[in-house]
Amino acid sequence: MKIRELLDYLEERVPLSQQEGYDNSGVQCGDTSQELRAVLVAIDTTEAVVDEAIAKGCNLIVTHHPALFRGVKSITPDYYINRVIIKAIKHDIVLYASHTSLDNDDEGVNIFWARKMGLQNVKILSPIEGNPNVGAGVIGDLPSPRSIGEVVELMKAFQPITHVAHSKPLTEKIKRVAYCGGSGNFLMPMAIEEKADIFITGEAKYNDYYDAEGEILLMTIGHYESELLTKELLKEIMSEKKGNFAIYSAESCVNPVHYIS
Repeated sequence: MKIRELLDYLEERVPLSQQEGYDNSGVQCGDTSQELRAVLVAIDTTEAVVDEAIAKGCNLIVTHHPALFRGVKSITPDYYINRVIIKAIKHDIVLYASHTSLDNDDEGVNIFWARKMGLQNVKILSPIEGNPNVGAGVIGDLPSPRSIGEVVELMKAFQPITHVAHSKPLTEKIKRVAYCGGSGNFLMPMAIEEKADIFITGEAKYNDYYDAEGEILLMTIGHYESELLTKELLKEIMSEKKGNFAIYSAESCVNPVHYIS
């Protein structure tokens, strides 16, 4: 199987047309016409991830975050992402990203999260015009009201959460939950409009916690932590494509944010 065949299947399942205008999902570099040996799935493309791909014989790396996000005017080894691109090209490794195209998908990472949380009456929080099933964020109801601590414990069952920040609680129990992995603070007004008790995202700005007061409980669990599920989901999607290739979940993924406890 050619690499392009697997990517065609992935793009059929998760269309690139669903990505946000600022995004750069899709092929980042490499020759997709070569035979596929193995795939490594990661959150970010780092030098360690490329080294792991080389060690495992992978010639395709599929990540959530694009390696090439901002405009690139030159590729020299004095910046880490340039070193990543250079090393990948030297070793005939194709880099591919499924970012907001996966976030916005009707079977994407936010919906995936909602299922793991056991939410009911799930729908997209901010659907695109003309399609209520595609868009940013998700909202749904817990089967029964839970305390803040119980909501955190539900997440910890499938997400490696170590640090949680939140605004002033409004109620003792939480029933209606809104969620967006990554930097989803822009969706808080929609969560309030949809009468969510809590809005959970990866990160938010300082003033967002003030804006939440009296309106909703804002909770942040870390950008990296909130998006780790993308590895599991991408692996699951690509495993549906029959072929003689292996899919590995990267062991070298690391959170670029370090905490002192």
